[in-house]
Amino acid sequence: MVAMKRMHQLASSVLVVFLLASSAAAEWRVVFEKKSPFSKVSVRENDQGLRQLVFDDAAAVQSAVNINRPDELILSYAKHEMTILPLVEKPQRILIVGLGGGSMPRFIHRLLPDVRVDNVEIDPVVVEAATKFFFFKEDERMKVHVGDGRKFIEDSKDKYDIIYLDAFGPDFIPYSLATAEFLKSVKSHLADGGVVASNLWADEPTYPSMIKTYESVFPELHVIRCRLSGNVIVLACGAKANLDSAQWVEKAKVFEKAHPTKLDLVDLIERGYQTPPKTGPEAKVLLDKDEPKK
Repeated sequence: MVAMKRMHQLASSVLVVFLLASSAAAEWRVVFEKKSPFSKVSVRENDQGLRQLVFDDAAAVQSAVNINRPDELILSYAKHEMTILPLVEKPQRILIVGLGGGSMPRFIHRLLPDVRVDNVEIDPVVVEAATKFFFFKEDERMKVHVGDGRKFIEDSKDKYDIIYLDAFGPDFIPYSLATAEFLKSVKSHLADGGVVASNLWADEPTYPSMIKTYESVFPELHVIRCRLSGNVIVLACGAKANLDSAQWVEKAKVFEKAHPTKLDLVDLIERGYQTPPKTGPEAKVLLDKDEPKK
């Protein structure tokens, strides 16, 4: 767990520097703060209209929105997460584990009017903040389920075309959402041709073990490195797809014509695509039985 906390802190430092620079050192004011059973949830805003969600006053920015342009994605990793959408033709159902401010589900909801988006968030105060300050709202195609993401998946009978794993504490990935047992459950809830997208960090000693764990469950992995942060999006295919970067780019071109994102998905893929790193003997498959004691 300590390693996973450090992983988030390293990535967060890059992101925080970028966000501070982009906001020209504007003063921040707290517009919402509430203690939950999991963390202190805060929303801060500056005079340029940038609003951020943070937990326990940690450096990591969980979500961000420009209240003057609320439909735009602000964080680099969220933009790169959208490169996954072209890989499933005509998706019907998408699951996102971890709500944050809800910028990703809102973007998908607006972009793909035929898709139902289920969100799972363990912290009801996060849902409150997303609803009050980040323009998130439920409707027939957008639902939020308050509860543990792992339990939701294990209990669910639904299948999804895309499953996004994006659940974090103040500065760590919960171990229970990183193990091979959990990933096997995730894989079992993919529809035919479905994929999983996980937001991880590359510049951390734990990363090889994360990759090895995914490789132990999924037959094919690809990586998109996010600009302006230490984040990587790990694409895990439910079945062997023999995908390469050129094919991914072509799918993105077709997708952009049908659903213009204004993100230039082709550029994000061409600049960020990587093959998964080869793991050495230090990498271990993460298992439930090895969860660190709190």
